[in-house]
Amino acid sequence: MPLLRSAPALLAAAFLALPAAAGDLAIEVEGIRSDRGRVYVAVHRPVDNVSFPDAAGMVAGGWRLADGGPVRMAFRGLTPGRYAVNAFHDENANGKLDTNILGIPQEGYGFANDAAGVMGPPSFADASVVVGETGTVPARLALSY
Repeated sequence: MPLLRSAPALLAAAFLALPAAAGDLAIEVEGIRSDRGRVYVAVHRPVDNVSFPDAAGMVAGGWRLADGGPVRMAFRGLTPGRYAVNAFHDENANGKLDTNILGIPQEGYGFANDAAGVMGPPSFADASVVVGETGTVPARLALSY
């Protein structure tokens, strides 16, 4: 009888020991006009009632020094699903995308699929890629200045 009572616990332990499905996202940012400052890349999940890009949906991000050439960054172990990607070139290294008084970016910026918005950023759907349960999904974007 003790073996029967421990069977559910053994089954649960075996299930928890299985590796979770996860995929990788490899991003390449092109069109960086100088070797000044650094490039920031952010990966976002959709969030109800929140416009992309917003920190509320960000699941990963990272900085790389600008060197005048493309910047490559990989985000590993993402839960399968749809992710939108944005990037900007922080040329003056102040930690933010500088804009003018009208909110127009003064530093390079871009979105996956080279998506472009009208009077603002593109939609989440236009700037997104699907990450599967295994493997690496490539995403490229070119910065606009």
